[in-house]
Amino acid sequence: MPQITDSGHLFIRLYLDRHVKPQLAVDLRGRGYDVLTTQEAGLDTATDEDQLVFASRENRAILTFDISHFANLHRQWTEADRRHAGIVVSKQLGSREYGVLLSRVRRMLDRLSADEVRGALVPLEQFKR
Repeated sequence: MPQITDSGHLFIRLYLDRHVKPQLAVDLRGRGYDVLTTQEAGLDTATDEDQLVFASRENRAILTFDISHFANLHRQWTEADRRHAGIVVSKQLGSREYGVLLSRVRRMLDRLSADEVRGALVPLEQFKR
């Protein structure tokens, strides 16, 4: 179960980009995390920019495999002094590596607060261990 951070701020609320398996949302919710998918939001065909706008409005960090597009969006938003709730990027892992993805996401959710990811580009690979 997630731990409350010292700052007392809410846990990271996660939004999964369209290429992330919806099963990840199911598994994370089963462990008490707040997760929404693009499919559930009815935004499966929205642009990356629209996904980030939605995630920010809903105060959710977006998890994506589309590193280059979202790194570019992060840069653009930062330069324009626009804040997002966080962008978590990961290289796409194959089906056999689903457990690796789940473990890394759980480590991130357990270690970082919503305030720590707000406005940041967070590489998921830093949560290998």
